Amino acid sequence: MKQTLLSAAVLGLCVASSTPQADTPLWQQPSYVTAILKARAGDTAMALDMLEQQRGRGQLQGSLLDDYLTVLCWSGRGADALQQLPDNLQVLRTDSLELLARTARDQRQYPQAILLYQSLLQRESRAGWTAGLAMAQAEAGQAAAGLATLDKAPVTAMAADARELVRARAYVLTLSGQLTEALAYIQQQLVRDPQDTVLQNQLVDVQLRLGIPQMALQSAQAQARPDAVLLRQAEFDHAAMLSRWGRIQEGLDSGLARHAQTDAALRLNQQLSASLRPDESRFALLALDDRLQMLDQRGLFAETVQLYQANPAARISPYAQAAVADAYLSLRQPEAAVERYRAALAERPHVDEAMDWHVGLVYALLESNRFDEANAEMAILRQQTPRQRLNASGQRGFNPDYQRIMLLDAMLRAYQDDTRGGWQALDGLLRDAPFNADLRQSQGGLALLRGWPRRAADIYRRLKVDEPASLEASAGLANAAMDTWEYQQVPPYLDWLQQQKPDWKELETLQRRYSWTQRPELTVEVGRDLSGGQGSGEQNAWDTLSRLYSAPWQHWRLFAQHELQRASFVDEPNPARYETAGLGAQYRSVQGQGEFGLLAGLDGQHQAGAFAGYSWTPDDQWSFGARYEQNSADTPLKARLSQTRGNKVELQTGYRVDDYREFSLQLSQLSLSDGNLRQSLAGGWTERWHSGPTYKLDTTLSLATSRNRDTPQALYFNPLSDVEADLTITQDWRLWSRYDNSLHQRLGLTLGRYQQQNYGTGSVWGVMLEQEWRWSERASLRYGYTRVRHPYDGQADFGSKVYMNLDWRF
Repeated sequence: MKQTLLSAAVLGLCVASSTPQADTPLWQQPSYVTAILKARAGDTAMALDMLEQQRGRGQLQGSLLDDYLTVLCWSGRGADALQQLPDNLQVLRTDSLELLARTARDQRQYPQAILLYQSLLQRESRAGWTAGLAMAQAEAGQAAAGLATLDKAPVTAMAADARELVRARAYVLTLSGQLTEALAYIQQQLVRDPQDTVLQNQLVDVQLRLGIPQMALQSAQAQARPDAVLLRQAEFDHAAMLSRWGRIQEGLDSGLARHAQTDAALRLNQQLSASLRPDESRFALLALDDRLQMLDQRGLFAETVQLYQANPAARISPYAQAAVADAYLSLRQPEAAVERYRAALAERPHVDEAMDWHVGLVYALLESNRFDEANAEMAILRQQTPRQRLNASGQRGFNPDYQRIMLLDAMLRAYQDDTRGGWQALDGLLRDAPFNADLRQSQGGLALLRGWPRRAADIYRRLKVDEPASLEASAGLANAAMDTWEYQQVPPYLDWLQQQKPDWKELETLQRRYSWTQRPELTVEVGRDLSGGQGSGEQNAWDTLSRLYSAPWQHWRLFAQHELQRASFVDEPNPARYETAGLGAQYRSVQGQGEFGLLAGLDGQHQAGAFAGYSWTPDDQWSFGARYEQNSADTPLKARLSQTRGNKVELQTGYRVDDYREFSLQLSQLSLSDGNLRQSLAGGWTERWHSGPTYKLDTTLSLATSRNRDTPQALYFNPLSDVEADLTITQDWRLWSRYDNSLHQRLGLTLGRYQQQNYGTGSVWGVMLEQEWRWSERASLRYGYTRVRHPYDGQADFGSKVYMNLDWRF
């Protein structure tokens, strides 16, 4: 400031007065002069107190008003000073107006600043006031007016004034967004005046705004005394730029080498963080913010979350919030991811990255089993993403984000077990863009989800031809190979993925799944009858079937088997028992699966056994099977009391339309050693009527008929002929789930009619209550209870049973 605002008041105090102080004007009192001198030295309390007391007695006039506004500004109460401005600014001294104009800019009260500078320029044309007005106009969003103000400024011969106007023009050009023009102008002026420190700093600022932090860093380092804040900003922006280059490099290179730029950015970020002084807290927060984003980009998700949790009070940017959310989601902590995504969107809902955050939020809600919220967010995304939008030239054109959101919508429906609806939606998108790689990749994944591995493999193979570097296509082919037991095809895909992207989360999932498929497997089925019925299905008090499979070798695996059936009968003195143990081999491939084995009797009847069967699956819909069993376990247990044994031949076919509809047909013949020949024909139709994330409803319509020879010596239930028709309604509730682990509860209700030759027709009903635990690829446990009513020889028979099935890989 060229001259103190209170010089007139100080000079006035030099006149002595014999009047008592109470009658002397305030500006003439010696204590006031002392207070003003203290205020100039930085201690404004005394002067402010005296002026406010005077203001309390009435309106401040003349120099006292100037003094009051000035002292308020000196006291850091610039906002209060601006509120006290008089309507007529001409009553204020020039130096007061100048201070207030600068204060208005500092307080971001740009309209007031413009008004104050215009008042100053009405009194006198000065370069400093012209520059101030232009900069205030630019700060108020009136950059064109600011440039016009500078254009009207008179040419000055004074170097200081010319320099001030040059700096103002550079500033206005920068704020107007004309960064390339601002850069050229500053560089031109620095050629004329290379020692202008302000222009040097403006050059660094423009280079930072242009996103060329390496040049900004070089410009700052070239200064004799660089601005400390701008230098730090250039250093951190350079590190952030390395990180952005790293993101580009990840899409170009393969293996761990693709992280070179990101790793360099992390090292530089660490070095800069270690060099910060205690008073550079702003940059400490910036370093933390950048590092969270870099760690997430690098795939170091556990370190990202650890760093975030170690700084709970830090106010990080929405971009860092989203990075933390990504890390939480990758670590399978979706509940925490939801909070961070929502925090990022609440702060910056309209930035370009907001759509990515919104998509991440939908997945986090889905994986948290908050299906209603996920669907609500999906509805918002659909509403915010029209099919067409205005392009840069103002013309309507296709919105590329629309397809992405519609694909997400289709897959969201599929992930909530509405696979039919998801497939139909995706099919519609493919009609519009049949060669879109993302759509075809998702179609392959949905085909796997619907139980069509061969179809999925065809989709992925075609995609691999068009996109040889597609990681998703190779992963899909590996999954399809495992679904069709073509395990020898899987390692090459995993090896290639390991070379391309060794830290890919999908690769980790694939490797884990493949590892479990290569383990030995134990299956156990146990049933216990709680009441002794006389019918063909209610005789067994105990029945167990256990198999221990070896680890697979290509298409084969060996197994050991044990089976036991045991029951007691009220009309027979001795219990019946059937027990065997044996060895076998199982074959599985894309063409189908089969098995054969030899059994030894352990029940004292010296009756060995054998079996062989094969089911051919030419595609994802059809299956054709045949099986032969010697000394079949389907022989009525009561028949074994008379040493009766049976050999069984079975033919079956099935047609699986999709995961909603399936048909089956089975023809079998059991030839018993007591001369009986039991022939059976059965068919079924299963339909899914509702499929959702927590509830499913299926029905199965069954029709079966059988015929037996008249065998008077038979001890077992042996109708000459019978027919049964049943309708079973099955409801499935998913009580709990966490990714691949879940608990299901099922309720089955059966109603039907049974007709037996010579005994008429009777009703059939049954109730089934079951629970099933699933633990990823490793194991499942199913247990339940059934209660059945069935007529036998014209008499209603009631049977109850509990059962348990275990499938365990180890």
